[in-house]
Formats: sequence, structure tokens, C-alpha cells
Amino acid sequence: MGNSQVPEYRIVQKRRKAFRSFFAMLLVFFLLIWIGLPVVMAVIWSLVNPDYPWSYPQLFPSHLSFAQWKYVFDYTDIVQAIITSYSLAPIVTLLTFFLALPTAYVLGRREFSGKEAIKILILLPLLMPGMVTALFLSRVFDFFGLTQNFVGLILAHTLGAMPYMLRILTTSFAAIPQDIIDAAENLGANQYQKYRKVILPMILPGLFAGSLFSFTTSLEEFGLTFVIGTPTFETIPTILYAFLGYHFIRTNAAVVSLILMIPNITLLFMAERFLRTEYLSAAFGKM
Repeated sequence: MGNSQVPEYRIVQKRRKAFRSFFAMLLVFFLLIWIGLPVVMAVIWSLVNPDYPWSYPQLFPSHLSFAQWKYVFDYTDIVQAIITSYSLAPIVTLLTFFLALPTAYVLGRREFSGKEAIKILILLPLLMPGMVTALFLSRVFDFFGLTQNFVGLILAHTLGAMPYMLRILTTSFAAIPQDIIDAAENLGANQYQKYRKVILPMILPGLFAGSLFSFTTSLEEFGLTFVIGTPTFETIPTILYAFLGYHFIRTNAAVVSLILMIPNITLLFMAERFLRTEYLSAAFGKM
């Protein structure tokens, strides 16, 4: 009886494995369509030759050129916008980390009344429409002389990115087993050694994820930049939205979209390499 059940069990296992493989391939296919197709279309639109417009029923453009890229770089402030965007994003990422770190530690490692309510309040800014938040903040910033000001832009972007960093770091601190910290203290580790050799390695994946979200949030922020910074400061999203107005210029918008999108895709690939299970396991395994 036992021998007759073994092949049946293996058949069931093979069927389950085949079903999981089919489902995984189907998911990958839909993700490629959902994410890959827009990227491909943006690349094609950015290369359309203006002398030979691309329209229905043509499946592909008849002629390609870099004329749209040349136009964007010649007739917009895209170079200065790139410099501004990539100056803002790293500063905002560092600032959000240093401001969020003590609060995240308390929320993740300490117990006190109202803790869960504070966690919910942290996420509330994400529910507010960006333009509404920008309009209200602009009044406050204008009162303190922070509009049309690079420091004001840094503070505004930091406020927008803070919920991501806070929430991710709070979860990272909460995931650290207290037994490991107690063991380090029993072995004679002082406060500095405990934080450097025990806590920091364990929160590194969360720190990287929070930094990634903060960086991309700052890079893609439009509402706060438009209300508080323009016309003195322009970023990549403000130039992109200029091509998405009443006179929609798809080809130029595709160029600016790729300028904004390619670094983000690169960061996601970096995150995929870093934020793997073995990194988190390695952090715990060192202790």
C-alpha cells in the first residue's frame, strides 16, 4: 500500500510544481506587459522623426532620429533641472534618515501608550493629495521666507519623504530580536558596540529600502516643487508636466520621462541585488 502511494504523491507534487511555474510565468508576462510596454513606447516616441510623424495605422515610426532629444536639451532647462533634482535627492535622503532615526528607534524598540496611533499618523500625509499639501505648506513657507528658496525645497521634499523612511526604519527596529541585544550586553558590549555591531547591521536592509523610497520620492516630487520652488527652481518633473498640459507634446514628454525613469529603474535593480533574503539572514547570522 505504501509503495502504491509514493508515485501518486510524486505526481501530485509535480502537478503543484508545474502549476506554480505556470503561475509565475503568467505573472512575469503580465508584469512585462504592464511595465515593459510603456517603457518601450516611451523609447519609440522619443525617437520619432518630427518630419515624419507617427500616427495610425502605422505600427512603427517610418523614420527615427534624435531630434526630440536635441529639442529638449536645446530649448528647455533640462540640464539645470537634472542638476537641481540630483542635488536635492541625496540631501533629502540623508536628512530624512537623520531625522527619522531616533523616532523610528523609539517606535520600534519602546512600548508606550499611543504608539499605534502615532504609527497611523505617520502615514496620514501619504493620503493627502500632493498639491493640497503643497498649497497649505506654501503659506507657512512664505511666512518664513522659504519659498523660491533651495533650503525651502529641501525641507518640503524632506516632509514628503519622511513617512516612508519612518515607517520602514520603525519596522526594521521592531524586527530585531531582544534576545540578541541581551546576549550582546551579557557579553560586555557597551552602548556604542551594541549599536554599531548589533543593531546597525540588522537595520541595513531597511535603511537601504527607506533611502531608496526617499530618493525616488524627492526625484519624482512635482506638487511641492511647483508651488514652492518654481520659477526660480525647476526639476525634471516640473519640465515633464510642462509637456503634459493643454498642448500635450507626447514626443518631448517621452524624452523627459526617460530621463526621469532610467535612474529609477537602475536604483530598483540595485535594490533587488541588495534587498535579498540572504542579506537579512546574514545580518542576523553575524550575531
